[in-house]
Amino acid sequence: MLKISKCEIYEPQLEPGDCLVAINGNPINDLLDFKYHSTDDFLKLQIRKRDGSEEEIEYDASEFGPLELEFEPDPIKKCRNKCIFCFIHQLPGGLRKSLYLKDEDYRQSFLHGNYITLTNLSEADFERIIEMHLSPLYISVHSTDEKLREYMLGKKNLPPLRPQLTRLISAGIDLHTQVVLCPGINDKIHLERTVTDLSRMYPHLSSVAVVPVGLTAHRKYLPELDPVTPATAVSALDQIEKMQSAFQKRLDCRFVYPADEFFILAKREIPSRGYYDGFPQIEDGVGMLRQLLSSRKLPAIHLTRKLRAVVVTGMLMEKLLPQVLAQKLERIENFDIDVSAVENKLLGNSITVSGLLGGEDIYRNLKKQKCCYDVILLPPNCLNSEGKFLDDWTPEDISAKLNIPVVAGCYSPYTTCMPILRRYS
Repeated sequence: MLKISKCEIYEPQLEPGDCLVAINGNPINDLLDFKYHSTDDFLKLQIRKRDGSEEEIEYDASEFGPLELEFEPDPIKKCRNKCIFCFIHQLPGGLRKSLYLKDEDYRQSFLHGNYITLTNLSEADFERIIEMHLSPLYISVHSTDEKLREYMLGKKNLPPLRPQLTRLISAGIDLHTQVVLCPGINDKIHLERTVTDLSRMYPHLSSVAVVPVGLTAHRKYLPELDPVTPATAVSALDQIEKMQSAFQKRLDCRFVYPADEFFILAKREIPSRGYYDGFPQIEDGVGMLRQLLSSRKLPAIHLTRKLRAVVVTGMLMEKLLPQVLAQKLERIENFDIDVSAVENKLLGNSITVSGLLGGEDIYRNLKKQKCCYDVILLPPNCLNSEGKFLDDWTPEDISAKLNIPVVAGCYSPYTTCMPILRRYS
């Protein structure tokens, strides 16, 4: 059963703290059960009240709309692997406890696009995925060579991967897959074999994202790994492009897609929109820059006074982002916008993406600049659902210390800047 934390429903008998036991006789054990069984027009809700008594409430969704309830969080199925590249193992101590939780939950994969390895699924889990048609799922593969995969996941005697994938796609479950590229381990001939093996399961296995391994400064007692350098990025892109050419002829799509970081490290142009075949892996950092580059320009606007803004980013975008903003904002008069690329002291300077910046690093960087801005714009992916950075700082903390308004941006300069500009136009 699920404990209700918030309800927007006509029935006054239903309130936070009550537990939803069943819908139309079907037991409700987690959020998936609720979503699966609450789609009928007429619902009989079995409720356990806070005092332990039970009631049955009838709800007519055709009259009152979908049943809108929020619940206390489900317990997460945890990961028992010890991946050689696991990012959580590389975090410094002293961060909030939730950051150290290694999830491996097929429910989170379906609901939120989290990647799973399939290594902790029971027979009941497989049957439930198939019965509920939980599609698509997002699978971390890394290698289809079972011995190499066991080494990379840090666990022996794993259930063979390809029979698991075959079982899912045979049941009509669509899959998106990921390879974390570790130079000298699963690249080159291993990468080609992995991608080729996965391509044989197309179209239900519809894409492979290749992302560079992320290495922090906190890898003491962990396996030695080489970073993806400009040279290895060039090599990886050349190899992927050859595979894409073959797949376009055989599958009518590129099938395998490198993360944006490869293009920046290799100093190559970001591909056109058509390259990404509908952006199937954009949440994995594959095509985000193209969407940014393709976003609409702001219209001509004359501000009544000079407005100064600064956009925060990671070191990876230090050179590219100013060019993008100059193009998108060129028709705005009296608007000066700077870019502040922040070195990551929290995790180490090898972490260059904006989504892993800490609030304190951002504050120190802006304070050092002795900035005199009207507004600070944050990157869109550096805050969690509670509005906190990795180090538990908040935008309000930065704003209070610098006495400057702080706004969380999005991937569109238009959507980010227009509300600000309207105040001064």
